[in-house]
Amino acid sequence: MSDSIQPAVQIGPAQTARSLAQGRVVGTVQVAWAAGPFRVRHATDADGNPILLCRTGGGLSQALAPRDGDDVAVVLHVEGHAGRVWISGWSHPIHDHAARAAALEFAAANPVSDLLDVGRGFELHHLDVAEVRVERCGEIVDVDLDEYIATRCP
Repeated sequence: MSDSIQPAVQIGPAQTARSLAQGRVVGTVQVAWAAGPFRVRHATDADGNPILLCRTGGGLSQALAPRDGDDVAVVLHVEGHAGRVWISGWSHPIHDHAARAAALEFAAANPVSDLLDVGRGFELHHLDVAEVRVERCGEIVDVDLDEYIATRCP
């Protein structure tokens, strides 16, 4: 019987991005036209679109409020031991029954107590992903969106 050394499993950029975006590490959000950045608790839906949790009426909530019914340009930045991810896209508020469903999806990835107060002091915003970049070992890589969406986290 011979002992062999197994090579380390290589985690691709899409997996790194999805793992970081999942929400276990607090991120920061830069909102277009806002003074930010803002610290934010977040999770992702099944397709990797971030769900942002913020206090109703707080600075982030006000920055994310759509002007003239438009979505708001946002960049979510998360830094963890595996690297950094920047996810940019368009944010829109989640209301009514959709907010309850989003809170349950958020809780599955990142169960935080403030989710119990969604609609009563806290609110959720959905980020439609337009671009994903990952930095690992000093190298920045653009992540293919189809690969990012197809990647699932355990």
